[in-house]
Amino acid sequence: MQSVNRTRPSSDIVLQQELAQNIADRQQQIATTRRIDRASDDPAAWSEISSIAKVQANMDAWLRNIDRGLSIAAQADGAMSEINSQLARATELLVQASNETISPVDRETIAEEVEGIGRTIADLLDQDDGFGRPLFVVGPPLEIPIDDDMVAIAAPSRDGFNALDPLITNIANTIRIGDADQRSALLDPLRLQSDIAANILGNHGIENDRLLQGAARLEDRKIDVSEYRASLEETDITLAISEVQKLLISLEAAQAAYARIEQSSLFDQIR
Repeated sequence: MQSVNRTRPSSDIVLQQELAQNIADRQQQIATTRRIDRASDDPAAWSEISSIAKVQANMDAWLRNIDRGLSIAAQADGAMSEINSQLARATELLVQASNETISPVDRETIAEEVEGIGRTIADLLDQDDGFGRPLFVVGPPLEIPIDDDMVAIAAPSRDGFNALDPLITNIANTIRIGDADQRSALLDPLRLQSDIAANILGNHGIENDRLLQGAARLEDRKIDVSEYRASLEETDITLAISEVQKLLISLEAAQAAYARIEQSSLFDQIR
């Protein structure tokens, strides 16, 4: 009988310690609102949370890419809109210069304005973006990753505008020294380049929408992923409080049982 009494209090003390530790853990979870702080708390959930964190980091990087892309796209849109406006003005001037009634002085003035249009277009095409790189790159346009296996183009290649400089230069020279037929013959090439520039601007709008849609899609996914991560690592406060209350009852019962056992052991020793 005494042997049993000597061993039982030890196991009861261990039980009380485990209950007290569980209570402390739940109270910590309630205070921090975090259910998992280390891998040992829930190895499977910890592994999943680590994977989710990598996904979230990728989404943040893609969103930063999109923000950068939208900034570049807005700059490119403004530049190409101005190029289209300049080409429209060049067409007006060429039509005006084709009128045989205007004087050589007026033709010279028109030619100088056309040359100014050429310089303006060149400046628009030569500018850098807000990050210090050419806005319109020569060769394939820069592709920006915006999701898994998905890219977008923030600004088109400069190659689509290569014909403008020699054409504008030719128009200015022809206005000065050419005849009416030669000037009129340049209208179709100029209108063709205007159509090409307008198409490039239209396609650019599609790419800009791609960036905007990519951002909206990622923001929605971020919410879903964040909510799922929270369900894994954050404390269910109501459940945790209920568990603490149950553990407190169990601890009180274990302490009471231990007290009775100790009292019984003391009486046995007295007898």
